[in-house]
Amino acid sequence: MSNPDDGYASIAEWYDVEHDPITEDVEAYASLIAEYAGAGADVIEIGAGTGRAAAALAVAGHRVTAVEPSAPMCERLTHRLAQLPERAARRITVVAGNAEVPGVDASARFDVALLGQNVLAHLPSPAQRLAALRAVRALLRPSGHLIGDVDLLGPRRLLETAHQLWWQGAWPIGAGAQLEHFVSGAPGVAPGTVELVHFYDLHAPGGPISRTAARMTLALLSKSEVETALLASGFEVAEVYGGYDLASYEEGAPRAIFDAVVG
Repeated sequence: MSNPDDGYASIAEWYDVEHDPITEDVEAYASLIAEYAGAGADVIEIGAGTGRAAAALAVAGHRVTAVEPSAPMCERLTHRLAQLPERAARRITVVAGNAEVPGVDASARFDVALLGQNVLAHLPSPAQRLAALRAVRALLRPSGHLIGDVDLLGPRRLLETAHQLWWQGAWPIGAGAQLEHFVSGAPGVAPGTVELVHFYDLHAPGGPISRTAARMTLALLSKSEVETALLASGFEVAEVYGGYDLASYEEGAPRAIFDAVVG
């Protein structure tokens, strides 16, 4: 039975088409993990999706526990593992958990926790974010690191242009077909949130357009809000970067990548 709250259930088949060409985020995460823990780190990734980052980290020699709540996304993650060299695939453990209840053994300990592309924003309330950060902290070794990647500008831009369609891109889908992605935002039910609607349009040659839609709610996060939540969860904020080039954060940067250390 599908989860009615799973915003990715209907669009999982298109997720990799759009995201697999993106590498700069994973390259930044890998660079930070190597700096923090060297080679062969134990990494827990919360919101692993279809395993794009987990696979790259495993190929680089790290052991990854990939936590993902969406069953369709987990299915695609498992398919991705089957395409990896056996030695790399063995380094990945897939867990059907979520940010607040990761679902891993309570005795497990990790060097690094990765909350990649906007995972924190998928937790709409401050209480959910605090619970998730505390759950992750409990699984980290002393002096373990958390990497949190937050899109500060995107959700706000969608709210400020409520109900306007934003084109995200187009990709070829074999035999002359093309996939296009649009997204629109509107005020969320809870304060400080935006409700997104993603539209994926498949254009088949000589045929009709097939549209798939998905709804999800994101929190509108600021740098200070995330820092406050990290401190309240028992972390110390060591560094904040302003993008995947890992330059130091400057006021107004559209993205913030947090390096937080167990306090």
